[in-house]
Amino acid sequence: MNSDRLSDWLGYINSKRPNEKEFGLERLKGVYSELIKKPIAAKTILIAGTNGKGSTAEFLKNFLFSAGFTVGVYTSPHLIHFNERIRINENQICDEKIVSSFKKIEDCKGKTKLTYFDYATLAAFDIFSEAQLDFAILEIGIGGKYDPVNLLDSDISIITNIDLDHEKWLGRTLNDIGFQKAAILKEGRVGILGNANMPDSVNIRASEVCSKKFQLGEDYIIQKNMKDWEYRLLDYDFQLENIPFSNLNNESIASAVTAFKILTDRDINFHQIIEKTFLKGRCDSIENFILDASHNPASVRNLITFLSENHKSKKFKAIFSCISEKDFSSMIRDISPLISEWIVCEMYDIRFNTGDLVNAISENINGKVNIADSVYSAVEREYHEGNDCLVFGSFITVSQAYKALNQLKNKPEDENY
Repeated sequence: MNSDRLSDWLGYINSKRPNEKEFGLERLKGVYSELIKKPIAAKTILIAGTNGKGSTAEFLKNFLFSAGFTVGVYTSPHLIHFNERIRINENQICDEKIVSSFKKIEDCKGKTKLTYFDYATLAAFDIFSEAQLDFAILEIGIGGKYDPVNLLDSDISIITNIDLDHEKWLGRTLNDIGFQKAAILKEGRVGILGNANMPDSVNIRASEVCSKKFQLGEDYIIQKNMKDWEYRLLDYDFQLENIPFSNLNNESIASAVTAFKILTDRDINFHQIIEKTFLKGRCDSIENFILDASHNPASVRNLITFLSENHKSKKFKAIFSCISEKDFSSMIRDISPLISEWIVCEMYDIRFNTGDLVNAISENINGKVNIADSVYSAVEREYHEGNDCLVFGSFITVSQAYKALNQLKNKPEDENY
């Protein structure tokens, strides 16, 4: 592969989809040692969990950057551009640097089979290792035990929560899924558990290997009030009061604050940073649309809480599509009281099945269901009609909605008629 265009490389690595036999870190260790000759950063933080990983990473990056540190962040998936996955401080890495890393990986890999996620993660490692970072924050893609990010021996590992998702790969029970994700907890290092109700597999692993465990509800505490909330980190005698609610998860904020206090004693304005932190695709309001990348039952429940608290008594048209392996029946059933009409979008992707989604809606509720030939056409119609709409179901669905809205907002007015 000799192209200098990132789009060509993404097409190439996207053809490298994983299968069960290709999971495992042993096959990557040789490529990693050949590629990476310097530390990724002075200190490294790994984040795993079912939901809230991206939010936790974003808050922690903003806290550390505000304190004057140089911070690299690797997250997945992206919404619009691949470059969103690899950032240093406030900047996405340019196409040229990513392509350069892909070429290095290709030269190093020999006969080793690499997946899309392997290429992306190794590229982040390569770019960070050349940047002299104070901190690198890396989000686990799926699970933890076999994720390429877990090649790193992190200083702090954060597990945000455990719920049912990716059961095909991770197991059918919370304990099985927790076992996979708990593999990021490192011997003699700090573990942060961002949920008060972790499966036994996580608690046991943390007790066995971590030098110190910080557990939400025990070592750090959230207290929700009528109009705001407060945070306490008991061992550090540290407290934040009057924190405003936002469209992002309070538990994610609390885990990020905990990590920051462990990593540094520098003073920052937490309230100001929390208020300014924004993450695309998380309860994001644009025009008459709310866009949220919720794609499993647990994240849909968080979306329901946000809508119930911020848009009381309002019903929405749902622009929806979801990958077939997800528990979309539960997602549909749980949120249906807030939906006046469903618009299921054709995706032209073998991972989606429009017919199954329509059947699940018909079986679970009595609401009106329409099929749109694309996310763009659904968004276009509702944009011009001005109906309150909720876009959710997958990162791909929300990504296409963002692109549609951007095109519609930038169209000359006479093109709309």
